[in-house]
Amino acid sequence: MRITETVIMIIYLLFCILLGVLSQRRISSSNQGIDEYYAAGRNIGTGMNSLAMLAALGSGGSFMAIVGTAWNLGIPFIGWMVVGSCVGFPLASILVARQLRNSKKITVSEFIEDRYKGSNFLKIAVPIIIIIGSGMYLMSQMKAGGLMTSYVTGLNYEWGLVIISIVFFLYVSMGGMLAVTWTNILQGLLLSLLTILLVVAGIINLPIGWGEFLKSATEQNAALGIAGGTVPIAGYIGAFLTWATAVCVTPHLIMRVFTASTIKSAKLSLNISMLIFGLLMASTIFVIVPYVPTLGETVLQSNPSDMWMLLIAENFFGPLLMGIIAAGVLAAVMSSTDALLLAISSSVAYDLYKGVVKPDATRTQILKVSGIATWIIGIFVMILTLNPPPFLIVLYTAAVGFMVSSFFSPIVLGIWWKRTNNIGAIAGLISGSVSFMIAFLFFDLPYNSEILIGLPISLLVTIVVSSLTEKPSKEVISRMESYHR
Repeated sequence: MRITETVIMIIYLLFCILLGVLSQRRISSSNQGIDEYYAAGRNIGTGMNSLAMLAALGSGGSFMAIVGTAWNLGIPFIGWMVVGSCVGFPLASILVARQLRNSKKITVSEFIEDRYKGSNFLKIAVPIIIIIGSGMYLMSQMKAGGLMTSYVTGLNYEWGLVIISIVFFLYVSMGGMLAVTWTNILQGLLLSLLTILLVVAGIINLPIGWGEFLKSATEQNAALGIAGGTVPIAGYIGAFLTWATAVCVTPHLIMRVFTASTIKSAKLSLNISMLIFGLLMASTIFVIVPYVPTLGETVLQSNPSDMWMLLIAENFFGPLLMGIIAAGVLAAVMSSTDALLLAISSSVAYDLYKGVVKPDATRTQILKVSGIATWIIGIFVMILTLNPPPFLIVLYTAAVGFMVSSFFSPIVLGIWWKRTNNIGAIAGLISGSVSFMIAFLFFDLPYNSEILIGLPISLLVTIVVSSLTEKPSKEVISRMESYHR
C-alpha cells in the first residue's frame, strides 16, 4: 500500500461525501426542490460553471488514459478527438445554449418532450437511450476509478472498483446536481493545476531536447505520428464528428447549461472550457507521451496502458505529490462519473417515474426514486465493469456516438427547423440509435466510425419523414420560437 497517497485520497473522498451531506441539507430546506437537485438552482456563475464543464468533459479517459491510448493508437487519432471536443464547445454555444437555457427545463428528456408535446413514445424512449448510453460511458469511468484505487491502496482491481463506486453512489444520491457542481468546480481546478504541474515536470526532466525526444519516440513506435498508422482514416473522422457534436446533446454535459445563471453565462462557460481543455490535452500529448518508452518493456507489458501516465509521473515526484496527483486523476474520474450517475437517475426518477408513471409525484417521492435509481443502476454497471473492455477513450467515445446518433436530429433540428414534427423526430431517433448499435455490435468497423452511419441516417430520415407528414401546429411552432428569445 502507498500510505501517503492512500491518506490523501481518503481525505479527498471524505470531503466529497461531506459535500453530499451539506447539499442534502440545503436541498431539504430549499423551496426550489427539484430545480435545486437537478439544476443546482440555475444560479451557477460563469467561472464556476466553466470549471464544472471542464471537469464533466475531462474524464478518466482524458486525463488518465490519454498517454497510453496515444501511444497505442497514435497521436493523430487522439488529436482529431481533442480538436473535435474543442469544436464542440463553441458549436454548442451557437446551436443550443440559448435555446436550452430559455426552455427552463431540467433534463434533455424534458426538453425533447416539451418540443414534441403529445409523443408518449419519446417520453419513454429518450430516457431509455440516456440510461443505455450513459451506462456505457459510466463503465469506462468506473474502470478508471478501480484502476486508480488499486494503484494507491495495493488492493486488486475488483476491490478498488467496489470501494470507489460506493463513494460515487453516496454523494450523488445525497446531493444531486448541487453536490456534483460543488465537487466538479474543485475537480476542474485540481485537474487544471495538476496537469500543468505534470507537463512542467516533463519539460524540466527532458533527457534531451524536446524535438529530438519526440523524434526518438516516433522511431521506437513508427505509427505514433502517422495518420492511419493504427486506425483507418474513417476512425479519425468518426472520433472528430462524435466530439464535435457531443456537447450539443450529451445529457451529462447539457445539464451544465441548465445550471447556468444566464444565457450569456452558459455561452461563455462553454467557450472558456474549450480553451482550457484544448491547451491541457495538447500539452499532455506532446510532452508526456514521448516518455512512454522510458518505462521499459517489462513495465509496459505488466501494466494496463491506461496506467502509464501515473507510472511516468512516479519518475518526477515523491509520495506527497503523487498522492495529490492520484487525487487529481481520481477527480477526473469522479467529475464525469457523478454527472453521468445524475443523468441516469434523473432519467429514471424525473423523466420516467414523474413523466410517465406518476405525473403527480411529490418532490420527496422523486428524490427518493432518484436515490434508489442511482444505487441500482450504479451497482449493475459496476458488476459489468468487473470485466472491463480495453481502451477507456474508445469505449466512452462509442457511448457518446450512440447518444449523438439518437438525439442530435430531434434536438438541433427541433430547435432550428420549424418543419420538424413528432413523427420525424421519432423516426430519426429510432433510425439513428438502431443503425449505430447494429454497426457497433455486428460489424468490424474502425474505432468510433459507427457515427458516420448512425448520424447521417438519423438526419436524413428526420428530414424526409417530417417533410412528408403533417406540419407542426401553430402552438408547437410558437413554443419553438420562444426558445430563441
